Amino acid sequence: MSVRQVENMIRFFEFFSTEQIPATLTQLSSALSMPMSSTSNLVRTLRNHGYLYEVRRRGGFYPTRRMFDVSQHIMDGDPILKMVHDHMADLCSETGETVLLAARDGSEIIYLDTQISKKGVRYSANAGERRPIYAISSGKAILSALPEEDLKAELKAMDYSKANSNSITDPNELFRKITEGRRRGWFLNATEFTPEVSGVGMLLDVSGQRAGLSVAGPNYRLEGRHEEIASALGRTIDAIYAQLDERGGER
Repeated sequence: MSVRQVENMIRFFEFFSTEQIPATLTQLSSALSMPMSSTSNLVRTLRNHGYLYEVRRRGGFYPTRRMFDVSQHIMDGDPILKMVHDHMADLCSETGETVLLAARDGSEIIYLDTQISKKGVRYSANAGERRPIYAISSGKAILSALPEEDLKAELKAMDYSKANSNSITDPNELFRKITEGRRRGWFLNATEFTPEVSGVGMLLDVSGQRAGLSVAGPNYRLEGRHEEIASALGRTIDAIYAQLDERGGER
């Protein structure tokens, strides 16, 4: 069950992220489909805590950088992001494709960080977006860490309601694909969620937290490159582990 006040605040900041202009109470109320009284209360609360300011009298409101600073401090404490981000950028440059870091959240993965390809035609996703864990290469990589009997049980109990027409939803076939990927050392998403997009993923275990690191792009560019991309992924993960060992971190 969602909390309405929290949803309103999320939509409030997403509005400014999209529009990037000051907005009056009336404009905010209309854009967010919120009563004027609720909008006024939200603005007042955020102003009192330093997250919002009035650019000039009756000239509209705009967020301060306080949200950025707080978010940056949060990200600095993430045991995976601070270790992996620069390596993801290097992998994106090497492969020319989008690189994604994902963690498990129930029957889904949530992207923790993304490095988007600079090519005109590319796969694009943002941090915070979700995908079905069984349909994504990084999700399969995360599932592969389970013992076989646990994996079978997970796949049988999985929620497949967000599958699309190309997703594999047969638990036995998924088990075969995942164990095949485990033996091979990397996992494949062959247009199983986004049409005409493939991905190659591997398991990344940092500080006891299992994540999936993947490279995704249009089929016509990835076709015939799966092994090459898997090798680049493997080198990247080895470099992350080597850096972690140098720092005396836990793997």
